[in-house]
Amino acid sequence: MNDLSAPKASKHAQIIEAAVAEFQEKGFSAASMDRISARAEVSKRTLYKYFESKENLFRSIVVELSNRFSEVLDIRYEKGREIQEQLTDLAWAEGRILMSPEVMAMSRMVISETLRNPDLAVAAQGKLDKTAIFSAMLKDAAEDGQLRIDNPDIAGREFIGLIKSRAFWPMVFCGSVLSQDEMSDTIQRSVEMMICRYGVDNR
Repeated sequence: MNDLSAPKASKHAQIIEAAVAEFQEKGFSAASMDRISARAEVSKRTLYKYFESKENLFRSIVVELSNRFSEVLDIRYEKGREIQEQLTDLAWAEGRILMSPEVMAMSRMVISETLRNPDLAVAAQGKLDKTAIFSAMLKDAAEDGQLRIDNPDIAGREFIGLIKSRAFWPMVFCGSVLSQDEMSDTIQRSVEMMICRYGVDNR
C-alpha cells in the first residue's frame, strides 16, 4: 500500500469509516487499532499520525458527526416570515442529515458505545444535541407573536422528538434510512402537530 499517494482528507475519511465499522462490530473496548489500520488500508504509522489513541479516534468521530449537523446551526428565525415555512425549513435541515446512511452508521456506533461508557456519553451529548437551535426558533417565534409557547425548551424537545420518533430511532435499530417521500411526510406531520399545539389561531 502507498499511504502517501492519497490526499490527506481521503486518508482521514478512510480511517473514520474504518473506525466506525470496527467499533460497531467489536465494541470500543475490544476494537483494535491494528484492525482499524487494516480496514482503512493505511499503515499504523499513518493511523497514529492522525489519531494518537482509540479515545482520540472516538472523539473525532463524535466531532465529525456533529459537523454533519452544522446546517441546522445556520437556521435562524426570520421576523415576520410565515412560521410554518420556517419550521419546515428547520425540520428539513435536520431531516436531510438523517437520510444519510453514513450519518446513521456513525450515530449507531456512538449510541452503542455511550451506553457502555458514561464518560463517553457525557462528551458526546454536548456535541450532538441540537435541541437548543429548535428551542431558539420557537422562542423567537413566540416573541414575534406567531406562536404561544410558555416553555420553548420543552417545545424544542417536542419538535425534534417528533422528527426523530420516525426518522431516527426506528432507523437506528433497523439499519436503514427514510426515503425522500417518507421524510417529507414525517416533516409535514411534525410541523402540523407543532402548529396545532402552539399556533396562535388554535387558542
